[in-house]
Amino acid sequence: MPKSNQAPVGLFFEVVPNSGHLHHYFSYVEKLKPELEKHKGLIWLNRYEAQLDDYSLLSHQLWDSEKSLENWRQNKQHRLAQKAGIKKHFKDYRIRIGQRLACWQADLVTETNFELTSKSDALLVSIQSRTVISNTAFNKHAVLDGAYNGLSASDQFITLVTPNDLPSVMALTSLISTDLIDKIELFLISRDYSMTNRIQAPRDS
Repeated sequence: MPKSNQAPVGLFFEVVPNSGHLHHYFSYVEKLKPELEKHKGLIWLNRYEAQLDDYSLLSHQLWDSEKSLENWRQNKQHRLAQKAGIKKHFKDYRIRIGQRLACWQADLVTETNFELTSKSDALLVSIQSRTVISNTAFNKHAVLDGAYNGLSASDQFITLVTPNDLPSVMALTSLISTDLIDKIELFLISRDYSMTNRIQAPRDS
């Protein structure tokens, strides 16, 4: 199968808005669209809502490098939106950032550096599909981390799971039907922080 040495960076921003503040989140999303368009490096972005509740949201982004992501984090309007969210609109949030180690999509497998997977506790798998993925498809090999529906399309879903180890990731790719799956990606999370746990947060955030 074709392979590539590209190693994009994934960002998973899970947020729980305060009661009655959901519209503020989407207001900032609209305001930041022109700013995002000015920045190079964003490969892909989609937003989802949690399947198990009606208030948790996920923004999943793929950037071409840490540098591009850092440039976006320093954007003035973006930083103002972050501060407003923390002070007024968010009950809680969690941000995870990490290099993509592999991507399985149709006949294309993109791999980067599996040697990094010695830190198996920092692995995260995202499964993009056209239907809800049952827990029985992965419960022997991974723990469910979150399940979301696409906000812009009813047939877009993403399931986040924490795999037991690298062999479990390989088992997952063979167990889940490719007829229903659009993409499976493996990330090595290097930063994981929230509103209350700031140990791995950037110092100036």
